[in-house]
Amino acid sequence: MADTKILVAAIDFGSSGAGYAFSFAYQYKNNPLDISTSVWNNGNGPVQTKVPTVLLFDSRKKFHSFGFEAEDKYEELLNTNKADKWYFLKGFKMQLYSAVNAGEDIRKDFKLVDVAGKSISAKLVFSAAIGFLKDHFIQQMHWRKLGTFDDDIFWVVSVPSIWNDSAKQFMRESAEKVGIKGKKFIMVYEPEAASIYARLLPVDKLVGENGGVLLKAFDPGRKFIVVDAGGGTVDISAQQVLENGELKIIHRECGGPWGGECINKKFVNMLKELFGQEILKQFKKNNGEDFLQLLRDFEVKKKNLRVEGKESVTIRMPLSLIEESDILTAIASSRFKETIRLKRDKLLIAESLFETFFSEPIQMIIEKILSILKSETCSDVSAIMMAGGFSEADILQDAIKKEFQSLEVFVPIDGSLSVLKGAVIYGHNPNVVSSRVCYYTYGVALAKPFDSSIHDPEKRYFWDGREMCDSLFEVLFQIDEEVHIGQTKTIDVGETFLSRDTDEFRHDPIIYQFMVSNKKDPFYITDEGCMEHGSIIVSPPNGTWPQIVHGKILLKIAGTELVGTFLNEDTLEETSVRFEFLPSINKNPERQRLFDPFYLDI
Repeated sequence: MADTKILVAAIDFGSSGAGYAFSFAYQYKNNPLDISTSVWNNGNGPVQTKVPTVLLFDSRKKFHSFGFEAEDKYEELLNTNKADKWYFLKGFKMQLYSAVNAGEDIRKDFKLVDVAGKSISAKLVFSAAIGFLKDHFIQQMHWRKLGTFDDDIFWVVSVPSIWNDSAKQFMRESAEKVGIKGKKFIMVYEPEAASIYARLLPVDKLVGENGGVLLKAFDPGRKFIVVDAGGGTVDISAQQVLENGELKIIHRECGGPWGGECINKKFVNMLKELFGQEILKQFKKNNGEDFLQLLRDFEVKKKNLRVEGKESVTIRMPLSLIEESDILTAIASSRFKETIRLKRDKLLIAESLFETFFSEPIQMIIEKILSILKSETCSDVSAIMMAGGFSEADILQDAIKKEFQSLEVFVPIDGSLSVLKGAVIYGHNPNVVSSRVCYYTYGVALAKPFDSSIHDPEKRYFWDGREMCDSLFEVLFQIDEEVHIGQTKTIDVGETFLSRDTDEFRHDPIIYQFMVSNKKDPFYITDEGCMEHGSIIVSPPNGTWPQIVHGKILLKIAGTELVGTFLNEDTLEETSVRFEFLPSINKNPERQRLFDPFYLDI
């Protein structure tokens, strides 16, 4: 990590919107909130701070465009019947979550599906997304002639807190693929970034229930919950403000795929029930432009829905869809006959039905908050901060306020940008989050002298004339343990090559396996819930190991990542690794998807 950060730039791309923010060191020193954001113009209205997270690749899988330009070009291709061989990606961030959750091995790569079901390399897509935002930012810096060089930039990418190490490693490798060097790059959890930003806001930017100004949520000692609700995922974190103003994570971050696009899925499922699976499938295939416009219209109405608003919500329906079916008869014979009406080309959805689209994700969010509040460390939480685009939905805010009436519920004025701006602040000072809670028990696989009173005879083997026990789990950090940034735990290790039988191994590397477990005190690395987390491969000095090797294994908490190191105490050489892979607890050999990019499971 660079000691001096001349310029920090943060990238945030969610399931629906993407952007970047930045500030120079002098700005951070004078006013940490002096942060600039990206601006985008789609030609049809005011400039926006985020651009749609969509990418377009040509028939040779070469990156073509991102955001508004990608949407416009794809519509042009649809109109001219040339879209079949192109690749239009939307919702791909959730596909990464789905792949990891299904137990896929994503260490090298995996396949995404575009809106038409065609496969394309996930690493190609993610690196293109990061690369586009990176290049756009650098281009803006050059146009402004600010005298900065690419190597001056320290990059931060925000990630959901429910992502495990495999997803984070995939993101790191995607960034490195487009030239973002590892030492100039870190990741930050989205709910942590949101609270990092909000705690620095002046009080007139923090408005609580009934318009009251929130004054005490960020006082030293206060505990609060952050609900970062985006388009794809909802991340929930419990935090405490320390006396020095730093943040302490007091509960393992949690959450799930309950973001705003769950509501889109409910809407599309309703259409499928009304029109029939085959008709909707053909509509999507033959009238792609109309289909995209329909989802856009719904997105606007979803965001603008107000509690106790109008009696119905109006969605403009494409004539190409209406003409392909007897929609009036379908409505009359459906379970929606009392809650849906068609008036020319407008579908009028009763507010009571529209609100049911929100019920499942809202219930999941509430249940997760309730489970956190039952924890002993969170029993005295006094406030809930809501961040992310979905948190701006009036219906979600109202549900949270009604359920948790004893807590102050507030949303920063620019809550949708709180993650992005907080990521910039975190880049300037990663130590602002002083401690976190371990998701798993972490340790290393070791062999020790065999003890018949405690060791399994099946794990006994002989080495250098000694009885040894293999596959022991040496615990370094335990699940739910509070750990501090920079904290390191160490164990002594040693290898011997004394007997003639071991001479052939003196030229081979020594491999130390780092392990994780969802149990607090695993004994063997073969116990249920144990998984390999990463390995250090240590080559012999000068090509040959001495007869006795003295060393230490160090495991360091490095922000949102872990760094494992082997120290050869004889040569003082170090070999380190950032963990590559953490598979899902429940592996499934079959590729599974939670949903397709447009939630059309047809």
